[in-house]
Amino acid sequence: MRYVASTKGDEQMVWRYAALLGMALLAPTLLPAHPVTAQNRSAGNVSKGRDIFLRYCSGCHGEDGRGEAKTFRPNVGNLAIKQLMDELSDEYLFTVIQKGGAAVGKNAAMPAWSAQLGDDDIRDVVAFVRTLPQR
Repeated sequence: MRYVASTKGDEQMVWRYAALLGMALLAPTLLPAHPVTAQNRSAGNVSKGRDIFLRYCSGCHGEDGRGEAKTFRPNVGNLAIKQLMDELSDEYLFTVIQKGGAAVGKNAAMPAWSAQLGDDDIRDVVAFVRTLPQR
């Protein structure tokens, strides 16, 4: 069965449908080949990330990430809760560290560390933070 456009509006609808169909067919080629999973999350260096975390983050989050350092009020998030951390993407954690809590709608007291830490340093911290629920 062949559809014949009877009006200009119908013709535009056919073109829109064709464009959507084309995008749907191309979409799989535009997606990453390997989605982010627990196995391939961060390419950061855990050991370097630990050192950076202890220097910049442990004052508020505590050495174990549980947020019990009590050096800062209000209390900060517990990074050692596996269920919570499994729900957060590396991109989200990266953004929180780089741009601060306010950038993701969280506590503005979490500072942006982009002036002190480069992208590789932040990836290292993310890799370390991923190990906290297992400690």
